[in-house]
Amino acid sequence: MSWWVQLLSCFAASICFSLMLNQPRRTIFLSAVVATVGYGLFLLLRQTTMAYFIATMFIAVACETLARCMKKVTTLFLTSSLIPLVPGIGLYRTMRYIVEGDYSQALNVGIAAIMGICAIALAITFSSVIFSNIPHRKRKAEKPC
Repeated sequence: MSWWVQLLSCFAASICFSLMLNQPRRTIFLSAVVATVGYGLFLLLRQTTMAYFIATMFIAVACETLARCMKKVTTLFLTSSLIPLVPGIGLYRTMRYIVEGDYSQALNVGIAAIMGICAIALAITFSSVIFSNIPHRKRKAEKPC
């Protein structure tokens, strides 16, 4: 599949997931843009475990920044922005290989999927720790970020 189709699908998936979670209308487009840029970064880095980490780190930092600017909860942005990065196809293929009895292939694909999931979790944790140590700025309510 070509990269632009993947990015367009990523944008649409993020919007649909935002709507499914009843995300505030003001935040849906921004979440989709962050998801698309993060997934584009993931594609540029050739879909490795490090690509999961770097793309998730970008998404998490962008979501933390947006949350502070819009005075919303980070989870609001993060949930719908991370959906395209979750290695669901790897987990599906692992189960399919187990059912077919191809255990060596199931092990290879399963380890890659679990490493991707761990990289995502580690990047979210790192960005959360970094941003928890940065104090919030006090500013007037009418001044936008």
